[in-house]
Amino acid sequence: MLTVNVKMTQFDIGLTDRLAKQAPFALAQAMNDVVYDGQDAVEDEIAASFDRPTRFTKKAFRVQRASKRDLTASILRKDMVAGRHYLEVQEEGGARPQTGLEKLLARRLNYGGIVQSVIPAKGARLTAAGNWSPGQRNQVLSAIKAQRDERTNTTKASKARKTGQSGYFVPRDGSKLSPGVYQRMARGKVKKILHITDRVATYQKRFHFYERVSIRVNRKLAGHFDRRLKQALATAR
Repeated sequence: MLTVNVKMTQFDIGLTDRLAKQAPFALAQAMNDVVYDGQDAVEDEIAASFDRPTRFTKKAFRVQRASKRDLTASILRKDMVAGRHYLEVQEEGGARPQTGLEKLLARRLNYGGIVQSVIPAKGARLTAAGNWSPGQRNQVLSAIKAQRDERTNTTKASKARKTGQSGYFVPRDGSKLSPGVYQRMARGKVKKILHITDRVATYQKRFHFYERVSIRVNRKLAGHFDRRLKQALATAR
């Protein structure tokens, strides 16, 4: 979270009574202008920091507006269900918590090793944003019986369409195949879909949220206040 908190004394330059009456409202408006500028700066930084960010990532922040009675405006991360926000890991670096998929696989996968992290392999189908295809993910979860609600598993109709096609599997202990999820292909060949590792996924700092937003806010606040104060005086009764 980044908060813009301003006291009127910062702009107290010998205001007349007329100016002083309008100043709190003008300052609140200026603060709201500048936090929206800050939100734009966040989206610019996301576009520069990440490869093909999804709309969910681009819109991961919200604005809390100021009022003339509370001269505080904030740029906040939208709430996550649990754990550290995934952008917080990118901002501060360090260990990434397990995803919901990783936790599900760790609990239910018939695998003798530790499932800490899973990474799409070369054979995985990816979305335009570079994420694992939800369709293939559900097929894999269904095939390895890791999906919670079996009513959402592959339907009879789709099973009929896939008759004769290969399925997904996890190698048994002692297999020459590296840990992961594989797909059986024609003529006895296999294709790796997911890497499974017992290592905690870690990230270097790459998302400079506070730095970019602070620069934008500090550069634009005074100009917004000057403009908003002139507007307030022009429309004052």
